Amino acid sequence: MKDKGFGDTFERFSKVTGIKWLIITVTGWFNVNCGCEYRRKLLNKWFPYKQNNKMNKKITIKEILDPVSPQVFFKEYWNKKHLILRRNKFKDLFTWNDFNKYLNQYPNMKGLQILNYRLDGDGRWCLDKVRNGKLKLPMLKKETVYKLWKEGKSLVLPFAEYQKEELLDVCNEFERYFSNGQCNVYASPKAGSKSFPAHSDNTENFLFHQEGKQKWTIYKEFAPNKPKEILEEFTLEAGDLLYIPQYQYHKVDTVGPRLMLSIHFANKDRQTLDNFQITPLGETNRKKWYNWIPENPSNKKDKPTLERRMVSNSWKKKYFRDKI
Repeated sequence: MKDKGFGDTFERFSKVTGIKWLIITVTGWFNVNCGCEYRRKLLNKWFPYKQNNKMNKKITIKEILDPVSPQVFFKEYWNKKHLILRRNKFKDLFTWNDFNKYLNQYPNMKGLQILNYRLDGDGRWCLDKVRNGKLKLPMLKKETVYKLWKEGKSLVLPFAEYQKEELLDVCNEFERYFSNGQCNVYASPKAGSKSFPAHSDNTENFLFHQEGKQKWTIYKEFAPNKPKEILEEFTLEAGDLLYIPQYQYHKVDTVGPRLMLSIHFANKDRQTLDNFQITPLGETNRKKWYNWIPENPSNKKDKPTLERRMVSNSWKKKYFRDKI
């Protein structure tokens, strides 16, 4: 997403040039808060940018991959190697407040997974599989899920793309270039919360970092080979994007509370650089987003009945009569 004001621009500039790292390091020596977040919000308030709603209505793959062009991405990275984009973009697609509202819908939700819950299998507790009897585990009460979260269990919320219109826009744009996919939310409450061991996925994976930091390990090997040699290790934070091609091994370690979106897609059949098929805008198979807000939901000219009563003379009188 584009910068909302000069604060976002300065934040991105200081991050790229290394100034932010220097400020945080020096203030850390003296155990003082660097004030970076406060400065960003203050500068955004003082020097906001005008937002062109028509231009920003739909998210494009060019905007998602910026500063790498789509042409360079598909030629040099797609199906070949991972890509790291360190920047201050798309970090508000899904916030802790969104996570809080979503989890409070439990158990009236779909697909919740608790990682590292059991010793057998893949270690997961899966809401849908417990409901339909495929997983012989007890149905957990809401307070039990909350207790496991506070103890450090990581949670996965699959099929989150319809939680916010922006998430659906991202999926719609990706599905012009890829086949059908989905958005999963990965959340961990503290450092050391367990995630998946080194593994590979059969989808193209775009990891949008939303809150906190997390350490990544990327391996040289692709499936069906086994992960042996570490290619790169790095830590990403809010606003950064990581692309991992299908079948490349990787793993993540939590270094604190973190919130991340895994937006992943299979490749289209027989998709090649020489014959690359792009679905026309608006012609994907995904169900569209509808605006359910009625037109003119309230008449602002009409004051509420209660407000009219409160300003009337009758409210100036004593409410209770004296005893007779």
